[in-house]
Amino acid sequence: MKFLVTTEVFETIHKEEDLRRQAELIKTQIKTIMNSGKFLTGGQLADKRGHFFVIDVANELDLLELLSRNILDSCKVESHPIVSFEDLFGFFERHPV
Repeated sequence: MKFLVTTEVFETIHKEEDLRRQAELIKTQIKTIMNSGKFLTGGQLADKRGHFFVIDVANELDLLELLSRNILDSCKVESHPIVSFEDLFGFFERHPV
């Protein structure tokens, strides 16, 4: 199942030492996600301290494990299941109005 995952660093993380620690944890986790075989695309959000990932996981627990405490403990996380446009068009054909 494919998910769009967005993260936003907690506003309470703003002291220099906290920012350094958080940056290392996030960098480590992003590399883990990218090397997991489940990462499709992702990057930095240009308008805030956050990231996005499109990942393909088997289930919710797989998603939780992939994000890990490194992200979950330092960021607000949103995840949304996604459907390709091709699949959406097929749905519309099978279920016309």
